[in-house]
Amino acid sequence: MRAIAFMPQLQSCRNLHTYANGNLRTREFELETMKAWIVRKYGNPEEMVLGQTAMPKLGEGQENRADTLVKIDAAGLNFADEIAIAGKYQDRIKPPFVPGNELAGTVVEAIPGSRFSPGDKVACQVRSGAFAQYCGVASDRLMAIGDLPASVAAALPVSYTTAHVALFEKGNLKKGDTVLIHAAAGGLGIAATQLAKAAGARIVATAGDEDKRRIAKENGADHVIDYRQSDWSERVRALAPDGVDIVMDPVGGETSEQSLRLLAWEGRLLVCGFAGGTVQALKANYMLVKSASVHGVYWSFDRSPEAIRTIQQKLVNQCARGEIRPLIRDVYQMDELVSAMESLRSRGTVGKVVIAM
Repeated sequence: MRAIAFMPQLQSCRNLHTYANGNLRTREFELETMKAWIVRKYGNPEEMVLGQTAMPKLGEGQENRADTLVKIDAAGLNFADEIAIAGKYQDRIKPPFVPGNELAGTVVEAIPGSRFSPGDKVACQVRSGAFAQYCGVASDRLMAIGDLPASVAAALPVSYTTAHVALFEKGNLKKGDTVLIHAAAGGLGIAATQLAKAAGARIVATAGDEDKRRIAKENGADHVIDYRQSDWSERVRALAPDGVDIVMDPVGGETSEQSLRLLAWEGRLLVCGFAGGTVQALKANYMLVKSASVHGVYWSFDRSPEAIRTIQQKLVNQCARGEIRPLIRDVYQMDELVSAMESLRSRGTVGKVVIAM
């Protein structure tokens, strides 16, 4: 991974002031507006507007229970962002709104009850608001990132948390399991490959061109297959005659049905998304004859906050120890967000795409 040094430094947080209401913030921090990408109506990313909007507010009465204001240094880009902008996400956000659901940065203000203080380095997943200079966040959603660069930390809240929930909470991954990982050169695929490898799994990966197959191999895949070949499933079968124990599938479409056929006895198909654009109807008889199972992979702080915090702190620790490391090869500036989304949509990216805010 090439070195990246793009995050602007926050003004010194030593000069703090406690207001009468108990809020703690830097003295220099007295802004009323911020720059942000704004979705004024559902549509294509090209229809978003980059402009000024009001600073997030903290305190009671805020929909997201925000008690901490974060200056965003880096935001992670995900397929779900474009779906949300189009108004096609399951949890629709009514326009106008600031898109983006994965960020890393520095705390600049905290009200009483927050778990953090100005100057703390943090990352988190949010419902919306990451493609902006600042975001108000409920502190129970934030994870401390220590000395991790913001560009690296911004890849953990969504991709790595999703991969961990899929493999270990849903897939019950054990040492020695054979795992088939689709789209293995993408942000989620690399996260899953690294986590599965660290747990002692045997990994069969699929990826497209030669560069992506090389990336998958470098990040821990034991075998890599070109998914563009019509016989890709036969090649997987040759490597795992008895079937694979787990399939990590963020692609959907026909890939899901072929993957279901490749499962071993009591195998687990983990449905993580539909990057291919099609939601496939799966045949229950395939599950029946192999006692196999299909798991939808979706996690939420609102449903299991303690479990997610534990997982994310574990991921930060693994990253600090070098057991996992997000691949950040494509970094775009804030005003290049639309171009970044086009590259992700066309599968022209490798690893995690990060936006420098």
